Amino acid sequence: MSAPTNLPPPAAAAAAPLADLLESATFAPPAPAPPPPTPTAILSAWSNLRTPTPSSSSPPTLAALETLHLHRRSLRLSTAHLDQLLPLLSLHPRLVAPLLATAPHLLTAASLPLASLPLSPRLLLLGALSTAKTSKTPPINSSSGKPSTGSDHGGDDPVVAVSRILEDLEQGGESCDGIDHLALAGIGYALASADELRFGRIIGSLVRICGRIGNLGVGIRVLKLVEWLVMGFVESRTMRKVQVLLEIVSPEKCESEGYVLFPVVMAACGALRAFRVSAVRLRLDFDPKLKEAPERTIRFAAERASEEGRRHGDDLRRVLLQCIALGLTRCGQVAYHESVLQCVSMALLEELLPLPRLLRMSIKSPGGTSAELLKDQVKQHQDSILFSEAGPVTGVLCSQYSFADQKAKDYVETHVCEYAQELYHHLRAAVLLHQAKRKDLLGEIDKIADAVFFMIVVFAAEVTKHRLDANSPGGFQPEVAVRILVAFSCVEHLRRVRLPEYTEAIQRAVIVNQENAAATALFVESMPSCSELTSKPDLLTVDETRYACYMDEVQTSRILFYLRVMPTCITLIPAHIIRDKVAPVMFLYIQHSNEKVTRVAHSVMVSFLSSGTETDQDDREALKEQLAFDYIGRSLEVYPGVTPFEGLASGVVAFVRHLPAKSPAILFCIHSLVVKAKDLCSTAMVQDRSLWRSWEESTEPCKKMSDLLLRLIFLVDIQSFSYLLKELAEFVTWLPKEGQDVLLDDMHASVADSDDVIRKPVLVSWLQSLSYLSSQANIRESRNNVKSAHSTGGVELSINRTVARL
Repeated sequence: MSAPTNLPPPAAAAAAPLADLLESATFAPPAPAPPPPTPTAILSAWSNLRTPTPSSSSPPTLAALETLHLHRRSLRLSTAHLDQLLPLLSLHPRLVAPLLATAPHLLTAASLPLASLPLSPRLLLLGALSTAKTSKTPPINSSSGKPSTGSDHGGDDPVVAVSRILEDLEQGGESCDGIDHLALAGIGYALASADELRFGRIIGSLVRICGRIGNLGVGIRVLKLVEWLVMGFVESRTMRKVQVLLEIVSPEKCESEGYVLFPVVMAACGALRAFRVSAVRLRLDFDPKLKEAPERTIRFAAERASEEGRRHGDDLRRVLLQCIALGLTRCGQVAYHESVLQCVSMALLEELLPLPRLLRMSIKSPGGTSAELLKDQVKQHQDSILFSEAGPVTGVLCSQYSFADQKAKDYVETHVCEYAQELYHHLRAAVLLHQAKRKDLLGEIDKIADAVFFMIVVFAAEVTKHRLDANSPGGFQPEVAVRILVAFSCVEHLRRVRLPEYTEAIQRAVIVNQENAAATALFVESMPSCSELTSKPDLLTVDETRYACYMDEVQTSRILFYLRVMPTCITLIPAHIIRDKVAPVMFLYIQHSNEKVTRVAHSVMVSFLSSGTETDQDDREALKEQLAFDYIGRSLEVYPGVTPFEGLASGVVAFVRHLPAKSPAILFCIHSLVVKAKDLCSTAMVQDRSLWRSWEESTEPCKKMSDLLLRLIFLVDIQSFSYLLKELAEFVTWLPKEGQDVLLDDMHASVADSDDVIRKPVLVSWLQSLSYLSSQANIRESRNNVKSAHSTGGVELSINRTVARL
């Protein structure tokens, strides 16, 4: 194809780039140009356009036009090509932009079919005509191709024509649905070419029309358009138009004209972004009052949105919230204002990350077509600009929060904490409902959940910097620490990795808890009670299976968080709260099938046994003995199937070290361990006849239990010592000869290695007596099985006497 013979007017050459800039309703830059077309593809496209009367119903014609549009940046068109394409513009209006870009001499040499074109390409052509007029190029009559002396859209002034079209749209002459990126590009060129009076009229009409369209996409395009305009005005030093623009979108004008506010906010954000970019690119220093004007508009819109939020506003309020949040991500730092902070938090939690709402919908429509529609809706949100901008909006929230006063900070913190709690309740029900049949839906929801977790962690880290730092103006804030911990517990199920911000926030909140008894009590009271944990979620109306709390993954994750934090502040928890709240939950989860959960439950018991306080020491000591009986019973009941041996051993050691000497709980613990050891050995001997020959390398539960009993010899208090030796002697003599020999060898080795100068002499004498009695019992048993019962009684009597002497 031949190159154009005329050089394009500057603004006309820019027509396609502006249309490309406005094409996407996101902040992403225009897509890169595709590879140059092959000659075969272009020749094929032209051959499909050579039919005498191309029809819109002809697939080859539409495919050919789409091919030319796809490669619009690579085309070089001649006059003959233009003559062939112009009659087809009504079939494929998007070709207007590439025609203006690749053959701008169209403005002076071809006939423009304005009357036959839809609204958007018509406006784009009129905008291009306005730039041509500004560039001293004669305008074109829409029918003859000659210099025009008048037309039905504003005489010989395309700007007037654009203005009148917009006025017709305001009055309902045409549908506003035709205002797409091509139309906005044409309006933008007309605004760039208009005088101040006409500029103000067009801007006012544009704001009203966009307000009637009422969607986020047109708001984003308004921001881009205003940024492009203001950048051009700044570069050309035509600042009077900037002043007119700011007056049109001022709060006073908005009130008097009754504007819908979301396009006004985006226009203000576009102007602020242009100031910021121009200041860096052109090294300009703008008057602070120039930046203050659009910021006043943003604050005004935010105040209106906050008021409407309290009255449960409509869809336009939602679009306004979205525009405020997204616009602020593009215009840079703005002055703090309470209403702006509130709007950003509402937009982030309600519009950008609406996970509770999506989960609630999944619970109400659990299966069938409704579930598929919801899955599509979740995917659609993932692909939206709202979701992609959640990270930058979180940054705006943190920036505004850092300058807020205590009242505003409390509002946002409470809002985020309530959001996390609502999310927990809905997520718990949704996972229980869908984990068996709709894992695909949960998988899609998890992608949004990851962003939610990151948002809460980043915001919590910002809170800790300002509210949980010893150097902060208010000092430590105990209630703030509790909010952070409660929010983290609610989203614990969503934690895939441990972020540095997460670790820092947890550490600071825990430090506050460790130094404030009121905060600790408040944190423990926020934990769900045992009755709540064993009840089905209220939101779960479908009752297909009986609820089992151990299968509730979301709830288990939350309780696991509480159990991990509790040992760090156990000394500050009053005894009555431990008895009424902590102990039932601990005992419930000490029999959980997940070993990680069970281990943490054991660690809570160990930390409580090790704790001491001056305020209620007597109550705590009495409670320790009371809890010991239930702890041993519940732990041994599910050992070795559920209870991890390390957790059980740590609990037993804590008993004998921290309970009073010769406590009934210690004696009960010793007796229970011996009974359990007998049961385990009985089972092991039946299953493995070579048990005693491989005892040294054995990992059987009975071997671990025997080792624990031997370990207690050097740990129990001296008043419980004799009872332990009596129980051990009975256990050893109960075993068969092979077992007695093995355990006696272990005992001799342990006593020989001991440095306990008090117990060692007693243990040496006790072992000698026990070895002798065991050997005598075995001799009598081998001589006469009939007399074995009588001999055993004599042995037991001798053992008792030996223990009494010890």
